[in-house]
Amino acid sequence: MNQTPAKIVCFSHLGITVTDISASVDFYTRILGLVRRFTDERDGWTRVGLEVNGTMVELFSPHVSADLWHSIDPFYPKDLGRPKIALTVADAAATYQSLIEAGITPLCPVTTTRVSAFFFIADPDGTPIQLQEFLDGQQRVAELFA
Repeated sequence: MNQTPAKIVCFSHLGITVTDISASVDFYTRILGLVRRFTDERDGWTRVGLEVNGTMVELFSPHVSADLWHSIDPFYPKDLGRPKIALTVADAAATYQSLIEAGITPLCPVTTTRVSAFFFIADPDGTPIQLQEFLDGQQRVAELFA
């Protein structure tokens, strides 16, 4: 049996950049019935977390990020575009190393926040994929706000 270098635990969340955060939150909550779980406003941009059946959809307002990680800001990979795919792994650092050994070049180093450690890779079409390890054992962003 072949082992893959990234051992995905589950789907974490979906992030989407929108042009009008208020109109988008209204649409996703009022029209589609997603439940607002959090709002995060900082440095000229806003992130709103909406949940549907345990899966978090994060809406991001447009924002100008700093030139980090050789122009890839791990908090907002604007150069790669949005949306992104976010997948949970058991160990971000080990996964990072396994992917390098498998010939995959991560787009940024492992970044650690107060809740997770993560990094990005890209699929063959350039779609950003966030591989994320939650530090307190969660498997999905929705669990942080339950």
